[in-house]
Amino acid sequence: MIECKELVGKVVRQVTIFEDGDYGPEVNFEFEDGSNFNVCLKSAIEAKLTLDEGGQPQVLKDYSSPAIPR
Repeated sequence: MIECKELVGKVVRQVTIFEDGDYGPEVNFEFEDGSNFNVCLKSAIEAKLTLDEGGQPQVLKDYSSPAIPR
């Protein structure tokens, strides 16, 4: 289990599901404060909270886990 405490209380602006992301299905949450939470659904969990103020997004928290054995 990965607990994402930094997301508690944030106001969601938009949720987008990508069926064919770069590494498989992805879910992206955009928050009113300008931060984003992206989850890539593959054999390992890749999830990051970022802040995009133009240019390269800044990673605020990396929730990614190592690969899950199959």
